[in-house]
Amino acid sequence: MKKEIAAAIILIALFAGVMLNIKVSGNIILSLEDDVTAAYESARNGDFDRAKPQLDAAIEHWMSLDGYTHIFMRHSEINSTTEAYFQLKSDIYAEDIGAAEGSYSLLMADLDSLMTMEQISFGSIF
Repeated sequence: MKKEIAAAIILIALFAGVMLNIKVSGNIILSLEDDVTAAYESARNGDFDRAKPQLDAAIEHWMSLDGYTHIFMRHSEINSTTEAYFQLKSDIYAEDIGAAEGSYSLLMADLDSLMTMEQISFGSIF
């Protein structure tokens, strides 16, 4: 009976950890999306001088999460998201809002994908 109780406690702790990770990753992704959106909106309004440091700060925020992301996220997803950040940076620094629109959409899709992958769904269980 002691083994069953210990196993149940471990399973409960594991489930609590998973739920905490989902909440933390969701909050991180929402914060990253807010950072990127602020830079993109500045660029859309023609204020590239403001958009550049905003995007640099957004990239720095993403890069500072390296310790977390490399443990809890797939490396291929991390790489594609990092590439999307720097593609958006390239377009904003070139002051090409047309290209930045596509880069922004790609980056937001990558960030949304990261959040979706962390969610519990029927398909992720079975």
